[in-house]
Amino acid sequence: MRSIVLSLLLFPFVGLSQNSTVFQVWNEVGVGYKLDKKQSLAFDLTTRHGAGGLQTFFPQISYKYKINKYIRPSLDYRYIGSRTDEGNFTYQHRLNVNLQTNYDLDRLQLSLRARYQFTTNRLAANYEPEFGEAFRLKPSIVYDVKKSVLLPQASMEFFTGPMDGQQGYHLNRIRWSVGLGFDWDGPHTLELAYFYDQRIMSPGALNRAILNFSYGYNITSKKAKKPAPKQRNGRFL
Repeated sequence: MRSIVLSLLLFPFVGLSQNSTVFQVWNEVGVGYKLDKKQSLAFDLTTRHGAGGLQTFFPQISYKYKINKYIRPSLDYRYIGSRTDEGNFTYQHRLNVNLQTNYDLDRLQLSLRARYQFTTNRLAANYEPEFGEAFRLKPSIVYDVKKSVLLPQASMEFFTGPMDGQQGYHLNRIRWSVGLGFDWDGPHTLELAYFYDQRIMSPGALNRAILNFSYGYNITSKKAKKPAPKQRNGRFL
């Protein structure tokens, strides 16, 4: 496990891009509410901070439906505020359509999430492909440590979208992630993670090294027989 984590941390720095890297801190706080055994709602607030202070913030409302133990479609709405180079904020509406599949293998949970995202105001001066129209694919793995609250996890997310002067969709970003979740009894969850956000075929664009903190509180309605679903970092961009 230690060698796998080390490889994931080092590979992006020697991999596909020679772009410069900036450091950011992302924070998320959220509340999950399980309506019944198949439906759940969530509200999250995410903030992103860089060298110049707050760079991006977005509240999000999510609806998830459990078809069976393997397949969960969901829908997200975000209101995104992004700081421009001049120091002002521009605002966008974004809709995510997601389909996630999960498979448990002994103490491992394997997941694959497919996402289509669409954003209004895509011609803003600080347009960023991450916030525009894109298809995204995110495989991830979580390990449930025996007799422990720790949940080591790792993922890769591939971003494909339009690029200037080129027709069709192209791979333009890979986001690597390693993290540690804390699965306590009760409604509280906490995650710490390291992301490396790597731009592909975008000379001069900035890569990002990101320290991420996530806290969730889960509520179960009287109609739901099981506890509310644990919040995990799949909601991040």
